Amino acid sequence: MRCASCHTESADGLAACPGCGAALLLACPDCAGVSPATAAFCSACGARLREPAPRAASPRAGELKQTTILFCDIVSSTAEISALDPEEAMERLQPALSAMARAVERFDGTIVRTMGDGLFALFGAPFAQEGHAILACRAALALQAAFPPTPGGLRLRIGLHTGEVVFGRRPLNADAPPDAHGIAIHLASRLQRLAEPGMTVLSAACEALARRHVESVPLGARRLKGIAEPVEIFRLDGLRGAEADRPAQARAATPLRGRHEELARLQAMLIGAEGGKARVVGIAGPAGTGKSRLCAEVSRWCAERGVSVFEARSQAFGHATPFQLALDLLRRLLGLSRGDEEALARRRIAERLGRIGPTFEADCSLLGEFLGYPAAESWQWLNAAARHQRLLEITRHLVAETGRSPALLVLEDLHWADAASRDFVAAAAQAVRHTRCLLVLAYRDGHAEDVMRLEHFTAMPLADMAPDATEAMARDLVGPAPDLEDVRRLVAGRSGGNPFFVEELVRSMVANGVLVGALGAYRRGAAPLERILPMPVQDVIASRIDQLPQDDRHLLQLLSVAGSDVSLPLLREIGGAGAAPLEPGLGRLCEAGLLRRIENTRGACYAFGHPLIRDVAYRTLLKARRAALHEASAEAIERLDAERLDEAAALLAYHREAAGQPLRAAGFEARAARWVGTTSAGAAIAHWRRVRDLLARAPPSPEADDLRILASAQIAWLGWREGLTAQEARPYLEEALVLARQGDGAMVPLLLFAQARLIGAGGGAADDYAARIRHALDLVPPGGHGERRATLSAGLCQAYGWGGLLREALAAADAALAERPFLDRFDRDFLGYSVEHWVVSLRGRILVHLARFEEAQASFDEMLALEPSLVDPTVRFISHLGTLDIAWCRGDGDLARRHARRIGELAARHGSPYLQVFRLACSGTAHTISGNFEAGARDFEAALAFSRSAKAALDHEADMLAGLAECHLAAGDATQAAAFAEEAARTALRLDARIPELRARIVAARAARAQGDGETGARALRRAAALLERTGALAFRPILAAARREADGLAPQRPPMRRTRSVNSRSP
Repeated sequence: MRCASCHTESADGLAACPGCGAALLLACPDCAGVSPATAAFCSACGARLREPAPRAASPRAGELKQTTILFCDIVSSTAEISALDPEEAMERLQPALSAMARAVERFDGTIVRTMGDGLFALFGAPFAQEGHAILACRAALALQAAFPPTPGGLRLRIGLHTGEVVFGRRPLNADAPPDAHGIAIHLASRLQRLAEPGMTVLSAACEALARRHVESVPLGARRLKGIAEPVEIFRLDGLRGAEADRPAQARAATPLRGRHEELARLQAMLIGAEGGKARVVGIAGPAGTGKSRLCAEVSRWCAERGVSVFEARSQAFGHATPFQLALDLLRRLLGLSRGDEEALARRRIAERLGRIGPTFEADCSLLGEFLGYPAAESWQWLNAAARHQRLLEITRHLVAETGRSPALLVLEDLHWADAASRDFVAAAAQAVRHTRCLLVLAYRDGHAEDVMRLEHFTAMPLADMAPDATEAMARDLVGPAPDLEDVRRLVAGRSGGNPFFVEELVRSMVANGVLVGALGAYRRGAAPLERILPMPVQDVIASRIDQLPQDDRHLLQLLSVAGSDVSLPLLREIGGAGAAPLEPGLGRLCEAGLLRRIENTRGACYAFGHPLIRDVAYRTLLKARRAALHEASAEAIERLDAERLDEAAALLAYHREAAGQPLRAAGFEARAARWVGTTSAGAAIAHWRRVRDLLARAPPSPEADDLRILASAQIAWLGWREGLTAQEARPYLEEALVLARQGDGAMVPLLLFAQARLIGAGGGAADDYAARIRHALDLVPPGGHGERRATLSAGLCQAYGWGGLLREALAAADAALAERPFLDRFDRDFLGYSVEHWVVSLRGRILVHLARFEEAQASFDEMLALEPSLVDPTVRFISHLGTLDIAWCRGDGDLARRHARRIGELAARHGSPYLQVFRLACSGTAHTISGNFEAGARDFEAALAFSRSAKAALDHEADMLAGLAECHLAAGDATQAAAFAEEAARTALRLDARIPELRARIVAARAARAQGDGETGARALRRAAALLERTGALAFRPILAAARREADGLAPQRPPMRRTRSVNSRSP
């Protein structure tokens, strides 16, 4: 007799085990008969000796399960019973079927149904099992062993496949035992038919899970009926001699093991930071290697030393919650919670910004609105990029101010951070450089951040724990009992050094009865150790979930849909008014380690013990149930966060999409795009693309068409500003125009403007641009619509300005400004900048060309005096460009260099290809004015090359060529000057760019004179004179006059910029 506790072999008749003292026999209370201690029923009278262990209810409504499916039948069973009557046939096959059932049940398989000469069984359902693939393989080997190849004996064919099934729902009979459904079942059935007598065939999916434990032989790929792709199959031959398991993803919740070196390094860095040597540390490693645990340990150590600790982390729904990490970081730094009253929050914001410095007091409204406390001050006119930059600047100063005293900043799970928040991470990382602060970043392997390139960044990779540390952790969890040495050895060996897997494996052993007692002091339970077999960590978690009471399992599934860090009010709202109290179930789930109760800026919330727990719980839900819970989650968020739907819009879009409501999801995605677009155009484009993707699955409707129009137009417009070429953007606008014309047409004029602007930027003719805008203006209904006429008049001003029709351009600018009282938010949001700022800036450049320099400078000064964050960079640069024009007219090298440098700073900060072109071209102009012709030519050539390769700012191509020609002429190279002047003139004619042509003709005339070609020079001067008359560009009149005098031999030839200085030092 073998003892169930210590497995010691004992002589028959002994009442107690000589190895451990445990009882070996059990007396029946009914007949006093003696049975083995492990018996459930009396071997004498059949009375129950012990109550069965309670198990969670089997899912009746159906759940998704990862299982291994077994199909087994008797070879040639029809021939075996063909000559027998039904009773004889039953007697012949029933013993075989009974033996088959025993072998399956021995390895915890569930027989779904028998089929006369075979059976269909599942491993991993109704309850998830560790190593279900291995259990199925062992059962198959036991089945084959029960039917050895003997003369006249029965032989079996077995097929095994691992896949996902729906278990628990019988569509036609809800009272019948649960059933299973799914394509994986059909595949397993097909595999069984491929097997030869006495053979077990495995699919590749099953073999992959079991390969470390079984011997198998590949049989190649086979085509199976009803399966689209060929299936790789294997023959199962036996068990391997030693079993091992792969490391899984995990996080430990035990005394710190194996991370003392890393902790000591972090402590040393914090001490160094206190002395002024601030660092950024990146802790990287696979899921479960202890990143969060290490962060918690250093945070605890800092708190004990009185060092301020600020912690924020990304949520698993980071992709759907723009700025989630950024908002949490800022709230932490400001000492705010989401539940704070608005007055208190605003007071704290004002106090904190006031401590930074008086220049930041004006940012209270901007920061308050970003954090969810809206206001209506002038910052609302700030465009996306400028707002984003200002918020980053505030973040930098908040971190710097925090770091005046020793502090620890911890940002976890950056691999889930939304793209919009990563700039804030970078800002924080940059800001700690000269502080007394240590910034710790935690993320998974493979994640990349720009901060990794910082000089004060230190990488701290986390690998799996060393064997001695793993063994110590297993001892901490299991306990020191000598008879559990094999358990500790198995846990340490199978975990692969992953702390989370160590912990989950021990918990699973407790749940399965292998261990009993308290954490760290377990005793051996009744269940045999070999029942716990290696398996992926998701199966470990699923096994724990399936042991929960049904209500707790449903609560965990609800949380898996609701998200990470879910508040109790939100859970109650999702559950509905009639739901049972949630606190007891949440408490049990926390005790089980599946959830954690945490405090964050929203108060008490519940988070999963590990993200993989959420993933496993979510995967068990059927689509219909998932959809219902997502819909309930969306409705609950809409009710609870009614005042902050902009911030929640992307998350609501996620829930509505998962609920099978693509149109409603698209509406929230559009709302998220508009909200995030105020600070990040790139993030907004991503949301607008999601709108289009969602609408592709939505039924046709006017609402869907309106959203598709807006999404397509915004992708084109914002994309062009962010680097999308005009050619790439054009199809989006064309699609939007088709839909708009099919509807009420209200958007058509604005779309025509956007289309015209992109055509112009892509090298289209200025006169065509103007004609398209005039056509758009004709479509605006009379009366009202002042804001639309203002936008279109601004576009017409730009088109006329490009074409050199300065008087018409000035009139269009004045017409746009006359509509100033009617400007509203829609056009501003669509364009991404203030129409008023744009018109004032364009008007200033027109005044420069009209030689009205003082008026022009007043316009530029007005724009440049505004807070930089209030003016879009692509608008702000126009005033710098206009001032550079004045410097060119006056030959003022210092002024030119100063404003060229400002344009370069804008381009470097915002990265727009359009601004990059002007950065190079304006640098070339400044060098030329200053007499550095070689550098000027190099910059002009670089600007032209970049413009052509990126297809950006092609509307400026003729002007750059004319500048390059001037540079060569000033350097004394008349041949090159003539060639580039001719190319500039041809390009200007194609673009209808009359002022660049005027400039090029003047250079051509002077170059021709230098080459002794008076006739060519005269033609160029006549054309220049006609252009001056047509454009009214009086700023070029002195330059043209100087060229005429040179042609007439009245003045010696001098470098053009030197001549420009002497002629244009006074206003004409």
